[in-house]
Amino acid sequence: MEDEILLPNGSSSSPANLRERNLRLAGTPDFGEKFVRVLLQPHHKWVILDSTQLSALLGRLRFSERLAQLQKQLRKYAISFARYIHEHPGETVFALLCIVALTTVPIILPAIGFSSAGPVAGSLAAIWQSSIGFVAAGSPFAFLQSAAMGGAAAGWIYGAGAAGLGVLAGKKAKDWASAWWKKKKEEEEEHGE
Repeated sequence: MEDEILLPNGSSSSPANLRERNLRLAGTPDFGEKFVRVLLQPHHKWVILDSTQLSALLGRLRFSERLAQLQKQLRKYAISFARYIHEHPGETVFALLCIVALTTVPIILPAIGFSSAGPVAGSLAAIWQSSIGFVAAGSPFAFLQSAAMGGAAAGWIYGAGAAGLGVLAGKKAKDWASAWWKKKKEEEEEHGE
């Protein structure tokens, strides 16, 4: 007795019945549009899919391929990034300090309790303020509170972060231009120009 084969619509059929059905379908003009044989199971049983089911299956396969390509690309970028950090530790630290400076006013200061109305009760800023008593003008606490209130200190912090990133970008542009110029000169010497 032959095994039963499960069809996409949930019914089952014997391989002999499927062969007979396939021969009938193959003789119809719309066979190419509506039905396709696809080898799906690891035990090599054939299943009939209509075009909608086949389209859904192929869509899932294409998505899996794209996802694998994306993972491969992300892994490649992560390795390149790690290599850059290893080869340029000073620039990496400088860039991180600039990013911290740019995120200090909108993210870090409110997180530790500095607000536009003053230190938030029960926060680190409030504890710091209570530990120093009278806050002197120009002190680190006054500077950070001024930044949180949108005062001149905020401009200094943003300016320092932006200037630092600008210096870093300028250095990278110079490095790129130098490498490009060197390569161009080598190519000209190679061609005897």
